[in-house]
Amino acid sequence: MIARQESVLNPDDSIQQLNQDITETYDEQVYTSNAFPFSSPGHLRAAAYLYGLETVPLEKARVLELGCAGGGNLLPFALAYPQAKVVGVDLSSVQVEQGQKVIEALGVKNLHLHAMSLTDITAEFGQFDYIIAHGVFSWVPPEVREAMLRILRDNLSPDGVGYISYNTYPGWKAGDIVRDAMLLHSHSAQNSEDKLASAKAMLNLLSDGIAASNPLAPSLRAAVAQLQKHSDYYIAHEYLEIFNNPCYLLEFVNLANQYGLTQVGDAEPHVEMSATYGQNVQLHHSLIALGQPREMRQQYLDFAVGRNFRKSMVIHQARAEQVLISPDLERLAKLRWAGKFTEVEPEKNAPKGMVSFRSYKGKPLHTSEANVLSVVRALSEVWPASLDFDSLLARVHPELPDVQGDATARKNVLEALQTLFRLNSLRYTLEPSPYDMVDNGDQKIPTLIPGFTYMYQQRSDPVFGIGNFNLWHDTINVSLKEAEAFVLRSIDGQRNRKQLVTLLRDALNRGDVPATDGKSLKGQRNLDALADKMVGKLLELLRAQGILLSW
Repeated sequence: MIARQESVLNPDDSIQQLNQDITETYDEQVYTSNAFPFSSPGHLRAAAYLYGLETVPLEKARVLELGCAGGGNLLPFALAYPQAKVVGVDLSSVQVEQGQKVIEALGVKNLHLHAMSLTDITAEFGQFDYIIAHGVFSWVPPEVREAMLRILRDNLSPDGVGYISYNTYPGWKAGDIVRDAMLLHSHSAQNSEDKLASAKAMLNLLSDGIAASNPLAPSLRAAVAQLQKHSDYYIAHEYLEIFNNPCYLLEFVNLANQYGLTQVGDAEPHVEMSATYGQNVQLHHSLIALGQPREMRQQYLDFAVGRNFRKSMVIHQARAEQVLISPDLERLAKLRWAGKFTEVEPEKNAPKGMVSFRSYKGKPLHTSEANVLSVVRALSEVWPASLDFDSLLARVHPELPDVQGDATARKNVLEALQTLFRLNSLRYTLEPSPYDMVDNGDQKIPTLIPGFTYMYQQRSDPVFGIGNFNLWHDTINVSLKEAEAFVLRSIDGQRNRKQLVTLLRDALNRGDVPATDGKSLKGQRNLDALADKMVGKLLELLRAQGILLSW
């Protein structure tokens, strides 16, 4: 039997020693601190509403993140809501210090990061309306997991919502085997670099070298294929850490109950709906889950879909009776919606009338439904801003000539939103997004989201560990040519597009920057049209990525 790595720890070791061991691994191999949209307070508030829960408005909300790294998952919210109170705690002083430097450089006054153990947080630390713990729970010792639930019990406000993500069975069963094999082959490595190399070498045996007669071969190959898509730092922290303890949903539910907490459901509510996975899943799940409580229904669905990761929302047990048994899709009409799609060539042999799109995050969408097409196009026109249901209806109704009457039109638009919701194709919020609160009058001045220019410039530093983001909490990866970077530095919220074109034209003429094809245009005249095209292309790129507040 293979001994798991955590078993080498003496049971009598102090929590301080365990913290030190974990700290050293994270300090040695710093990973990028990114934003995750499904854990943002705005998304959690909207998701909670679909489960029937009222929550605290965002403008002055108190937010705490446990395991915040460099604060990359907190920066978008802190910048968008300067009156909110935002706090992050992490064990790694290296990552916290890096985040503190960014906070100082950006002049963020409402975000504070602390290098400390979660076990040292007490009720005196204060109350928070949103407590977030992404990528922590499964990867820490039992004492820290218990401390996280204690913090949710003692520090979550009465109407607050907590978020905890963790690896889950049954989907992680194959992951357990892969991890065991990687730990076995890397156990004698003398440093983290050799350990990672040895662990990755084992993946070849579990994919190309696995016996055809192995009954687990399909599951292991799938687990390896998924793992090979990720970066080295993900592999190191996900598979080679001292701790990685998946659990069944019901095990997490029972543990949360011991701390006076109720598990609501996943922070991406569409994954709790059996219809998301097809008619067969929906039919058989409805039969076996008939009359079962919410958590049991969710566990049955985990078995059906092989779920390996959950993002659980939790609340105080005093509010348990308010939680709906499943997300209420009628409530989608009370949310605001956003999305950006670009029409692309349809796939070969696509059915007649099928239209293909690609979202700004690269996800494909294929549809021939007129109501879905109209919603997608209407939202794309105003992106990155959002539309409430009535505003969306007003834009879409004229595009549905065969639909008569407001009630029928509302039904069509709601059905389109339900389809796109199940596909996880849109962003949604309960209140106006930061992009909806910008007013530049009649003259639209290109304006970047706060901090983007600084963050983009820092990404050229290979040791910089905080990812770029937009205010929908998406992680953004933008690569600009020299001329585009020149224009980016000039987008200051004061210059209009014409002035930006003039600046670029003059820079091209002087030879300060080459054109986007790399050619020098020094001394050439009549560059206005080319400069205008380059600026327009850049502004559209920035808008598509949610980096512009106005343009």
